[in-house]
Amino acid sequence: MGSKQLHWTERSDVSEEERQPAEVSQTKAERGFRRFTSEFREWRGLRARVSSFPEQVEEKIRALEDSLSEYRLVISELDYKAPDTDQRVWDLYDHIQTEKQRLITEMERRPLFLRGLKELRSLNDAWEKLLTDQQALQEMIARAPAELKEYNERQLERERQRQEEQRRADLQSRIAAARRSLDLALGYIEQLDREGRVTFGSQVLQLEEAQKYWIDHLNQILRKNEVGELHPDEVVLNIYNLESMIRDAPNLSMRVREVEERFTRLVTKHDMLVSFGKTVISQQEIARMTIKLHEQVPELWITGQRQELERALEVLESFVATYESTIETELAYLERRRPGLTRALATVSEGDETALLQMSAMARSLISAIDSRDRYMRGHSDVVSRLVVKMARNAGWNKTDIDYLMIAALLHDVGKVSIPEHILNKTDPLTEDEWQTIQMHPYYGAQILKPVDALSRIIPWIYHHQERWDGRGYPDHLTGRQIPIPASYIAVAEAFSVMTVDLPNRPAKSKEEAIDELRKAAETQFSPEAVEVLADVVAKEKKQAEPENE
Repeated sequence: MGSKQLHWTERSDVSEEERQPAEVSQTKAERGFRRFTSEFREWRGLRARVSSFPEQVEEKIRALEDSLSEYRLVISELDYKAPDTDQRVWDLYDHIQTEKQRLITEMERRPLFLRGLKELRSLNDAWEKLLTDQQALQEMIARAPAELKEYNERQLERERQRQEEQRRADLQSRIAAARRSLDLALGYIEQLDREGRVTFGSQVLQLEEAQKYWIDHLNQILRKNEVGELHPDEVVLNIYNLESMIRDAPNLSMRVREVEERFTRLVTKHDMLVSFGKTVISQQEIARMTIKLHEQVPELWITGQRQELERALEVLESFVATYESTIETELAYLERRRPGLTRALATVSEGDETALLQMSAMARSLISAIDSRDRYMRGHSDVVSRLVVKMARNAGWNKTDIDYLMIAALLHDVGKVSIPEHILNKTDPLTEDEWQTIQMHPYYGAQILKPVDALSRIIPWIYHHQERWDGRGYPDHLTGRQIPIPASYIAVAEAFSVMTVDLPNRPAKSKEEAIDELRKAAETQFSPEAVEVLADVVAKEKKQAEPENE
C-alpha cells in the first residue's frame, strides 16, 4: 500500500504540460472512431442503396417503354414532327440506356463490399443522376405529344397557306392564259367582221356593244370566283367556253339570223291566217318558241353555253320546218279566196319606204282583222290615229313624222291578232295567265311588222306604247324619257279613246272627265307633256264647237 501511494505521489508530480498529449490522443481516437463508425454506416447504406439502383432503374425503363409506345402512336399520326422535340426524347432515352449499361458493367467489375466509400459515393451519384434523367424523360414524353401536335398544326397551316398561295398563283396563271386567249378571239372577230356587227340571237349589236357583253360576263365569272361560288376549274372552263363562243360568232351569227328570219316569217304568216279565223299553231307554242328565240338564245350566247345553244337552235329549226309547208298551203288557199289581200305585207316589205299611202292601206287592212276579232274596241285604232295626228300637228311636228305616227297609231294593237278572241272579248276580270297573254301584244305587233323594212321606224313606237312613266309598264319597264315620244302620244290617245267609249263594265266618261283622269296619272302612268298636248287639243276643239252650239 505504501508503494501505491508513492506511485500516486510520483504521478501527482507530473506537470499539466506533460499530461495534455495523452488527453489529446484520447480525443483523436474517439473522433476517429466516431468518423469510422459514421463512414461505415454510410458505406453500408450506400452499398445497400447502390445495390437497389439497377432494379429501380429497370422498373422505370419499363414504364418509359410503355410511355414511348404511346408516344410512337401519337407521332405516327402526325404529318410533321418537330425535329428538336423528337430528337431530345430519343437522345435522352439512348443516354439512359447507355448509362445504365455502363453502371451495371462497373458494378459487375468488382463486388461492392470491396469498394471504398468514395467509389460507392460516385456510383450512388451516377445512379441518382440516371434516375433524374429517367424522370426528366418521363416528363418530356408527357409534354412531347402536345408540343408535337402544336408544331404539326402550325406546319399544316403553313402548308395549307402555301398550297393556297400556290393554288391562287396557278389560278391566276390559268385565268391570265384564258384571258389572253379570249383577247385573241376578240381580235379575231374584229378582223373577220369588217362591218363591225355581231348578231346576238335576235339582237344585232355593234361589235363594241358585243365586246361589252362579253367582258361583263367575264367579270361576272371572276366575281363568282372571288366569293367562292365557282371552283377554279369551272372559272377557267367558263372563260374558255366564252372564248370558243366568240371565235364561232361569225358562223353562229349567220345560223341564228337565218333561224330568226325563218321563225319571224312563219309567225307573221300564221298571224295573217289567224286574222282570217284559221289557226295552225297554238298561241302557247308560239309564245314558248318566241321566248326560246328572243330570251334563251341571247342568254346562251352571251354566257358561252355552246351545247345548249345548239340544242335551242335545233328545236327552233325543227319547229319552223314542221309548220312552214302547212302555213304556205293555207295562205295559198286564202289568196285564191281573197286575191291580193295576203300580198299586202309582201308588197310593202320590198322596200318602197316612201309609199306612205300604200303603208296606210296595208295598215287599215290589218286593223280590219283586229276589229273583226274585238267587238268592244271596233274602230278604236282609227280614233287613236286621228287623235295622235291632231296632237302631233298641235305640237308642230313635220308632215312626214305625222304620217309615220298615224300609221303607228293605226297598227299599235296589231299584235292582238295573235291573242285568242275569247280573251279579247272577255267581260269578266282576266286571270293571271290571260293578263300575261294580253301583255304579249306589243311584242307580237313588233314581230309582225319586223319583216317590213319600210315600217322599221315605227316598230319601237308600237313595241313601247304600253310603257308607264314610272317604269311599271311593259314589256321593258322603261321610265320617263326613255319611252319614245311617239309611244307616249299613242299611250295617252289610247287611254283617252278607251275612257270615252261605253264598255260592258262601265259607261263612257266625258272628254273633260277623261282629261282630268289623264292629268291625275301624269308622271306616274303617262308623259306629262303628252297629256297636256292632248288636253290642249280637246280644249281647242271644245272652243271651236262652242259657236256652233250657240
